[in-house]
Amino acid sequence: MQPQSITIFPTISLLVILLEGCKPAPGWLAEAPLIGTRLRDDAGNELYLRTPPSRVALCTPEAIGLWQSAGLFSYVKAACVGEGDDPRIFYLPCGDSIALSDALFRNRVEWAWVPSPQAVESFSPDLLYVFAPRTLASWLRHMKNLAKVYDQPLIKHTADSLERIAQQKSLLAKESRVFKVAILTLGEPLALLSQRHPLATLVQETGGSIPYKAEAEYFLPHPETLYHALPDIILVPENSTELLNDFLRQYPDAYTSPAIRYKRVFSIPPWFIQRPFSNPVQVFFTLLQIIHPELVGNSAMSPAREQVEDTTE
Repeated sequence: MQPQSITIFPTISLLVILLEGCKPAPGWLAEAPLIGTRLRDDAGNELYLRTPPSRVALCTPEAIGLWQSAGLFSYVKAACVGEGDDPRIFYLPCGDSIALSDALFRNRVEWAWVPSPQAVESFSPDLLYVFAPRTLASWLRHMKNLAKVYDQPLIKHTADSLERIAQQKSLLAKESRVFKVAILTLGEPLALLSQRHPLATLVQETGGSIPYKAEAEYFLPHPETLYHALPDIILVPENSTELLNDFLRQYPDAYTSPAIRYKRVFSIPPWFIQRPFSNPVQVFFTLLQIIHPELVGNSAMSPAREQVEDTTE
């Protein structure tokens, strides 16, 4: 009788095939979900949202303008400050991290936008999205992230178009003359914005510069400092134009500045100073029209600038 050894080889072959089929999946496959969206926030954290969140909390007032611009504010169920008297919005205690965390838990928030990772105590980091843009491009990147999450290609197209136009205008502005810009704000009795203020970035992107260095965002310059950096343009809040007179009384040398001699003094909305990144698109084109009006023309995106009447004493 012949030994029955012929079945060994098919059995071994089948075992090899089975073992090869049991190899672990490549690493990239485990990191690529079939559904959902991967995002990166301003703190460098990567988030994964399996489904579009329907209960969103804006724990930083600056984010409200972005969600409104994207037309997605209906998903926002809570915010730090209210827009009008909308009964759908409950207001968050954003100044108290513990109370804020409790409010997010109680209201079943699925996605919370915060100014920093430390803004909320004991809340799942997977649900936090750090929103702290410092440039117009960064702000538009957040808009594109919203377009990905909620599958809104038109929002992405709008953000791409704005980014392309802003980059072109910014490049032309930086290739032209750089104007020194002094921005006045309320203080004791007044203060100037330094290079550390968020608005300084948008001024630089539109072909200007704030030449005043300081540790804080607001400061009172020494007269000699101002003498060596007399402004070409002066901006004042539209509800506090009398600050111009205070400025000239405190710094008489400013009477000889190009801003006063050529009447380049303009008013801007107070929120430009308080929260410039609540709507940096509007801030960008307004500043561009003030600093380099030749680059704007009659564009529909550029609001008319308002020149302050000469009320200097």
